[in-house]
Amino acid sequence: MENLLKAQIRKKTGKEVAKKLRRQGFIPAIIYGPSTSPIPIAVELSQLLKILTKKGTSFIDLEVVNGESSQRKKVLIKDVDLHPITDQIIHVDFYEVAMDKELTMDIPISIVGKPKGLEKGGVLEQHLRELSVSALPHLLPEHIEIDVSHLDVGDSIYVADITLPEGVKIEEDPQVPIVTIVAPEAEEAVEEEKEEAAV
Repeated sequence: MENLLKAQIRKKTGKEVAKKLRRQGFIPAIIYGPSTSPIPIAVELSQLLKILTKKGTSFIDLEVVNGESSQRKKVLIKDVDLHPITDQIIHVDFYEVAMDKELTMDIPISIVGKPKGLEKGGVLEQHLRELSVSALPHLLPEHIEIDVSHLDVGDSIYVADITLPEGVKIEEDPQVPIVTIVAPEAEEAVEEEKEEAAV
């Protein structure tokens, strides 16, 4: 399902214009990219919030309206500025994606299954929650699913153990563990070390 977000070109910029937009339910934003000069726009806050609540790395089809004409751009949300006191969104940066050029992104890791080591008192430790991968935009996965059901106490899954579709390359150190099932006593020792370091 596509993520469609409508945007209006901002003819004027500045603090007063931005405040007026926010009062009207819009958020000032900007589009830029490797071959895109910065374009000031405004997006409806309610539509933006719907996009932000979705998980994964879905690209957004940004329909930019300029008077009578409109143009669609494939973008990612690059940055969201929040008000320091209210935590409300005050500005958004959109990054226009070239669909024929590789993109490097952090993809969320989704853990599935219940490790058999948990029945022996083991504890699952997740060391990485995202993996940095490179691929053409249309090949980038929404998330990376890792089945941990076969893991026993002392077992780990490393970056090198992950197989992704052809054309998708992992940019992390292959020797870095993603998940480990640690023995209860090892977990307790780690917690004690943390407590001592904090004192």
